[in-house]
Amino acid sequence: MQKNKRRKLLITDNHSKKDTIIPATIFLILYSVWAMLVASGTQFIHHFDQSIIAIICNNNPANIKFATTFTVIGNTSVITFITIIICLILFIFKKYAYTYFTAGTMIAANGYNWISKHAIARPRPSVHHLVEAHGYSFPSGHSVGSATLFGILIVLTLLLVKNKAVKTILCIVWLCFPLLIGYTRIFNHVHYPSDVLGGFLEGITFVLIGYSFLYHYHLEN
Repeated sequence: MQKNKRRKLLITDNHSKKDTIIPATIFLILYSVWAMLVASGTQFIHHFDQSIIAIICNNNPANIKFATTFTVIGNTSVITFITIIICLILFIFKKYAYTYFTAGTMIAANGYNWISKHAIARPRPSVHHLVEAHGYSFPSGHSVGSATLFGILIVLTLLLVKNKAVKTILCIVWLCFPLLIGYTRIFNHVHYPSDVLGGFLEGITFVLIGYSFLYHYHLEN
C-alpha cells in the first residue's frame, strides 16, 4: 500500500511538472512561427497589418492625445522603474522566490527582445511617427515589456491575493495595460500590428517559462 501511494504521488508530481511547461512551449512555437512570417515578409503579414491599421488609426484629436500620452507607460525607463519597485516590495516582505521570478523573467524577456530585433532587423513604418521611436520594429519593445510586466502582475495577483473579487478586478486591470499600450504603438505609427502581436507572444512566453521555474522550484515544494 505504501509503495503504491508513493508511486501514484510520483506520477502525479511528474505530470504536474510537465504541465507547467506545456503552455510556454505552445506560445514559444507560436512566436517562432510568427517571427518567421514577419522576417520573410509574406503577403499574409502585409494584409494583416493593413487591415488592423485601417481599423485603429484615425485623426481624432482625443484619440491622438490619449495614444501619445498613454504610450509612455510602456517606455523602457517606466517599465524598469515599476519592475524595481515590485521587486523591492516582494523582497521587503521576504517573498524571495517571487522576487527572483519577477526580475529573472523581465531580464530574460527584454534581453531576448534585443536579440530578436537585431536578428530580424525590420524597419519601422515609413510614415510620420506621432511619438519618437528608434531602432528596429519587430517585435515591439513596448509590447514585450508591458506583456511581461503585467503578465507577472497577473501571476502574482493569482498567487498572493486571497479575496476573489479583488483578484478578478486586479487581473482585468493588469490585462488592459498591455492591450492599450499595444494599441498606442500602432496608432502612433511607430509599429506594425504584427510587431505588437509578436511582442505579446514573446512576453507571454517568458512569463509562462518564468512561472514554470517558480512552480517547479518553489510552489511545488
